[in-house]
Amino acid sequence: MKNKILIAILISCFFSCSSKNTFDKVEKFSEKWILNNVDSLLEKKTYFSSNGLKLPYRLFSPKSIKNKNVPLVIFLHGRGERGTENGERIYRNAGFIMNENSLITPQFQKQYPCYILVPQCSNKTENEEWAKWIGNSPETPFKGLTKEGAYLMNPTPSSSGEATLELIEKLRKELPIDNSRIYITGLSMGGFGTWEFISRKPHLFAAAIPMAGYSDPNQLEKIKEIPIWIFHGNKDKWNPVEGSRNMYNLLKEVNKNVKYTEYNLGHGDTFKKAFLEPELITWMFSKTKIK
Repeated sequence: MKNKILIAILISCFFSCSSKNTFDKVEKFSEKWILNNVDSLLEKKTYFSSNGLKLPYRLFSPKSIKNKNVPLVIFLHGRGERGTENGERIYRNAGFIMNENSLITPQFQKQYPCYILVPQCSNKTENEEWAKWIGNSPETPFKGLTKEGAYLMNPTPSSSGEATLELIEKLRKELPIDNSRIYITGLSMGGFGTWEFISRKPHLFAAAIPMAGYSDPNQLEKIKEIPIWIFHGNKDKWNPVEGSRNMYNLLKEVNKNVKYTEYNLGHGDTFKKAFLEPELITWMFSKTKIK
């Protein structure tokens, strides 16, 4: 009888330990799992905007949200990823999709269920970007950008910017999105876009994370209530760090929820490190738009 009890205990321990080991493996970061699943989890879609632009985009949808509204996270890619093919280029530099902080993994979705929108900026003209500034034209795409990392925002948005803002409004109406928790981040050209989107539609966003982008200091009054975490590298050869430094110095006088992190790094390395900041995900999801 004692032998039977001992065998039963050993069997129970074996299955208990096996289950725990399996659970631990699921909970740990798996780059292979992300690479095998990311393309299918980010569903390919196209939005036909009112300005006539066909906007390619990817949309990640949470599997289970238990009858409640959840946040929307928007990622804006850089200039090198413009186009129409809607391929992996547009999300490959989005750290919170591709690294150990990946929001698409089951373990992160347990804690932070959310929708993720990744639109693709058009390359129909040389000057098409997420942002639109005075001087920006097909003939002079970079005219109007200062050496100090600033520009003057054009009253009319770019075609891709307008279409994306329109798409966000559409998704808000059609999906169970928590309208008080819409977050936006972008790198390089997407950093431009992050600053620009919150300036054009400040009522939309609960928090913003611009990385290495130019901005328009004249928009301070519009964005002074939005929590913003700015990232830039002081070895950036493409976009001058002075732009983020200056914007932070101006914002901190009127916005108590602005943060600035500067790395001793170049352009691309800055994005990689920023998305690995231990507090970044927690900080972002803690923000709720004041109604």
